[in-house]
Amino acid sequence: MGFVKNKTDGKIERFKSFLEARDVFEDNTKNKDERLAALEYIVNHKEIYYVLDVLSKLFKDNNPNDNVFIDAAFAGFDIKPKREEDFNALFNMLKSDNAYLRNATIKFLQEYGKEAKEFIQKLMENEDRDIRIFAINILGDVKFEDSLEMLRAFIVKEEDINALMTAIDYLGEIGEESDIKLLEAIKKEKNDPYVSFGVDLAVSRIRSEND
Repeated sequence: MGFVKNKTDGKIERFKSFLEARDVFEDNTKNKDERLAALEYIVNHKEIYYVLDVLSKLFKDNNPNDNVFIDAAFAGFDIKPKREEDFNALFNMLKSDNAYLRNATIKFLQEYGKEAKEFIQKLMENEDRDIRIFAINILGDVKFEDSLEMLRAFIVKEEDINALMTAIDYLGEIGEESDIKLLEAIKKEKNDPYVSFGVDLAVSRIRSEND
């Protein structure tokens, strides 16, 4: 349960509502302990979407003083976000310019399990090419147990050359000797100099890693 100190007599008081705690947390003129207490209250009251959403909005910049709030927010989750709006908020954090927030989100997803895998799979099937590319980058960072299989399936069906090349590049980093056959088949199918170059590089990486 979150608490704040009454400025007049120093007495510890509980927050009376989410709105009260929210106002304290979002007020950067408040001291760190007050804001952390407000965040604790909010997390304990299961306001998960608010926390996820506000992290990407309040902590856009790489300010080391903000890291304590990011750590506290993720450490406080004892339930997993499951709603679409929760995942949209996570997606916004993964796009943040704040490297610390991005890395904390990636770590959270690594420990998340099946739901996070489904979230990334959904991004990999998005109509927007740039989002599919972004999803491949996330997959490379998060490295689920099924990442390799997801990557192979993506390569087989992806039509956009830029998205395909992003996936081929990652397969070159994490792929196995058996993936060379798939890569060579893609090279033959596409018959494109850009794809051929990327496949050759990926094959070379795989072979060097497996020698």
